[in-house]
Amino acid sequence: MSESYKSFSYQEYLLHVAKLQKEMKKDNIDVLLLSTPENIYYSTGYRSWYTSSLFRPVYVLVPPSGDPAIILRILEKTTVQFTSWTPRIYCSGTATRNLGQLDAVDSTDAIHKYLNDFVPGAKTIGVEAGIGQQHFWSLNLLKEIIDSLPHITFVDGSLPIQRARMVKTPWEVEKLRTVGQITERAILETGQTIIAGVTTEKDISKGIAMRMSANGVDKISYLTVTSGPDKYRTFNTYATDRIVQKGDFILVDISGHIDGYASDLTRVFYLGTTPNLEREMAFLASESVKAGKNAMKPGKKVSEINRICEEEIRKTKFKDFLVHTSGHGIGLNVVEHPVLQDNEDTELKPGMVFAVEQGVYPFDIEKGVESMYLSFRMEDMVLITEDGSQWLTGPGDPIIEILN
Repeated sequence: MSESYKSFSYQEYLLHVAKLQKEMKKDNIDVLLLSTPENIYYSTGYRSWYTSSLFRPVYVLVPPSGDPAIILRILEKTTVQFTSWTPRIYCSGTATRNLGQLDAVDSTDAIHKYLNDFVPGAKTIGVEAGIGQQHFWSLNLLKEIIDSLPHITFVDGSLPIQRARMVKTPWEVEKLRTVGQITERAILETGQTIIAGVTTEKDISKGIAMRMSANGVDKISYLTVTSGPDKYRTFNTYATDRIVQKGDFILVDISGHIDGYASDLTRVFYLGTTPNLEREMAFLASESVKAGKNAMKPGKKVSEINRICEEEIRKTKFKDFLVHTSGHGIGLNVVEHPVLQDNEDTELKPGMVFAVEQGVYPFDIEKGVESMYLSFRMEDMVLITEDGSQWLTGPGDPIIEILN
């Protein structure tokens, strides 16, 4: 099969598998049972809209050495052969349809056959059970698999997966850089088309999506557009038919993917000339993100970066308007391990990529965050390098004025 059809190179595939197997060994896990589309893609290269159906389970088994195996229905076998490097494909299906050689009756049967074929002495199987991971198919099916293997102990395999994926290869970094910069351009170009009294929130989201797609983005995760007094208190709302007005702040939080890898950026527009107090809050949000980026270097703990970001706001008169932690890892998922928070002791390593975000959210202290009446957030993507860090996007302007 031509390499041009593969999701990534053979060397990239070997790197991913080797990292997973190295981390499995640290936790004494004999086999990883993977179910999410992102983990399946990472470990094999298989990527298909087939996994959007929750009625057709796909699994990958990662052994302590050698190639992973993929388990799915026979109609997807050719897609695996086109996109993936693994030669171990276990297919099931309806025998009476005569679609080709079937390797197993169903997923559970295929898992038994694979273990007998390649890891007969397996004592532990790691599953996606911890925070930041999930089992993608039905829990009844997972229970059936566990009950059918009483001699094997099923354990949480989340940490080996997260540790393997959190340090990106050079190829992954370039994917993240590309999708981030395409997303940033789409946001800025769309912003210049906004006209007070004419443009709707949906016009803004559509314009961003159109420009992202035209430049190679193949999946949109979300297009958050927040404008006007009624919506300022929200964080993650979809765009509406509301027409933006002169004097509106417009916050956009945008994520798209190229070849699986995600962007995550936030920018704030103002329709007019920004008042001084609001400009000050926007500037502070930007300075918080820059402070975190400037402190990032190998060996620093993630918790320390979060505290540095937060301290930029805590030391000001806006200290009461700090409401969330300072970002997260990013890769195949928009939010990945590790999260920039106080209780995260993971040390930064070259190749890690973060979406660093922080903001100022004024609200009535007596009424609580439900009374929030403005949002000033900055978010950009940052790569940890051998001796420091590097912007993959931005840094964005604290606030972008639209004078149309």
